[in-house]
Amino acid sequence: MGTEDNRTDATLRKSSRRDLKGFAGGIAHMFACSAYHYAWLAHQFGISVVTVDLFFLRITPEEFDIGRNRTLAEQCRSTLLRNLERLKPPAAVTSAILTINFGIHDYRKNDTYGASIGASTFTVILTDDRGKEWVGTVADQRVLAQG
Repeated sequence: MGTEDNRTDATLRKSSRRDLKGFAGGIAHMFACSAYHYAWLAHQFGISVVTVDLFFLRITPEEFDIGRNRTLAEQCRSTLLRNLERLKPPAAVTSAILTINFGIHDYRKNDTYGASIGASTFTVILTDDRGKEWVGTVADQRVLAQG
């Protein structure tokens, strides 16, 4: 026998451009699950829209570009890059932008759940080498907002 390979067929399968929508949705979900510090800052600064360039790790506005927030962005970037390694050539992704629209107008605080903000949307747009955009969106009715 040849070398042992513990990977399953699913992990060896090459991905097509069609899979980019799923990649985008997965990254949006991953980010949304841990966005509580971003949400807290959004409330504190009164800023409802945040953008993260997942390839270059640029977080705007600059009030959000701090170490704690960069860690989550780096985790999402790392997962995205792992997924993109499976993309069948010649397909490629030229940009990966995450935009968060926080519902800062609906801030609530209680003893049971702590602070939260209202309906928020997490959108990842992956642009392929042909210029087509592949969009994944996650919408949450309430997002924890803790510093």
